[in-house]
Parts: sequence; structure tokens; C-alpha cells
Amino acid sequence: MAQQRRDELFAFGIVGGLLGAEVEPYDIEGRQKAVDAMLHYPDRPDAALEISSVGEQDEARITNVLNRAKNRRDIPGLTHLWSVVVPKDFHPQDLPRIDAALLRCEAQGVDRLGFMAQDSDSWDLLTRGVSADSMPVRGGTTPRAYVQVRGVGGFLRDGIEPLADELADALTSPKVQTKIAKLVDTGLDELHLFLWVRPSAFTFPVYDGLSFGEQLPSSPPRLPEEISQVWLLSGIAAGGVVRAITGNGWRRDPVR
Repeated sequence: MAQQRRDELFAFGIVGGLLGAEVEPYDIEGRQKAVDAMLHYPDRPDAALEISSVGEQDEARITNVLNRAKNRRDIPGLTHLWSVVVPKDFHPQDLPRIDAALLRCEAQGVDRLGFMAQDSDSWDLLTRGVSADSMPVRGGTTPRAYVQVRGVGGFLRDGIEPLADELADALTSPKVQTKIAKLVDTGLDELHLFLWVRPSAFTFPVYDGLSFGEQLPSSPPRLPEEISQVWLLSGIAAGGVVRAITGNGWRRDPVR
């Protein structure tokens, strides 16, 4: 808890210094479901700040479940082999939704989940970063799905450019969604989400670009409409803090 508090205070210092705001710790004194801090400006209305993290903690839950099953799912009625990839924050309780989607794919005679975009439940899985491809069963192999968590690889030539997509995906995780909901519940117009970024949060080229000062993406950030800014800090000094700002693109600031 003490370490978490130090991380919060560090984040408060960065945000307050760059915005020129007084930071009031707010999730204290028994306040229920309160945001981590309120930001008081000298010349405009207050704003709210919530602090969270993305990375390995989010993926531990689904990884543990899949590892125990050796990444296999035996689905009654399935007739093909399926290779399924889920995002790092995918909740294990949603695995049966994938089972049902694969069965619907086979019923429609398609071999890729992406071809089922007209199906609302399949579309929801697709927008959350789930992909699935099938192949016929040969040599007496048992029809089943093999499910893996999306890796942290990537092509170096892509650099930091995929950050817009990868951040948009990270913001859909249940954990981050609860943080966004807390911000929205304040009723304030200006809302800030500060994220500590672990190495497993993004593909290697994106994390490397965040951490070591690479040029920022040319494509604009895709944030929830309620959020004003998302702050990304890897903790590596060379990268400073990267801000995704609604309507104003990306910005990198040094951290002192």
C-alpha cells in the first residue's frame, strides 16, 4: 500500500506540474467510489484525475486459466480445429461466448470470426480484440479450439505507430472501464486518466517507443468521448510522459 501511495504522489506531481493545477487527494477519509484526486485550476473549473495501470496484472487472470487447460477448449458440436487469440485483459468468464461464436461460424460455413461481423455478439468479441481462424480436422485429430493470449511481439518497422489502436484496446479492459466510470460519475467536464504502463501492456515496438523518446504516432488517439486526456508513463526517464489528448493528438513531456 505504501508503494502504491508513492506512485500516486508521483503521478500527482507530474499532472499538477504540467497542468498548473493544485492536486487534492480525494479518495480519502472514507469517501466511497471517489476518484484519486481533484485538480483545482486558478482560472477555470475543476477537473478529476484517476490513476491505474495496464500490463501484466491484467493478463494474469486469463493466462492462468488457459495454462491450466493447456490452452485447449473442447466444445461439444465443434467440427473443425480453431486457433483463437484473445487480448491480454480478456476475462475468463467470457470464454463460453467464444465457444458459442465458433459454433455459429461453423453453422454459417465460415472459417474466420471476422466474417461474422454482422452477428452482434461476434462483433463485440471482434471489437475487443478477439480473432479466430479454423482449419479442417485431419488424421483423427479431435476438433477443439486452441486459445492463446495475444503476445507482446511486433515488427520493429511499425515503431510506435500502432499506439492509437493498442491504447484504444487497453481502455476497454474491465479494470480500466471501472476507472473511467468513476471519472464520469464526478459530472465534471475535464477528466484525466493516468496509466502506469508495464512492458506487457503493448507490443514491444510500441512500449519501446513510449519508453525511449521515439516520434509519436501520426494517427490521432481514439479515446472515450468523456475522457479529456490519458497519461502514459512507463517509468523510464528517457520517455517522459506521453499524453493522448482529445482533439489535440499526442504530446510527450519530460518528467523531472
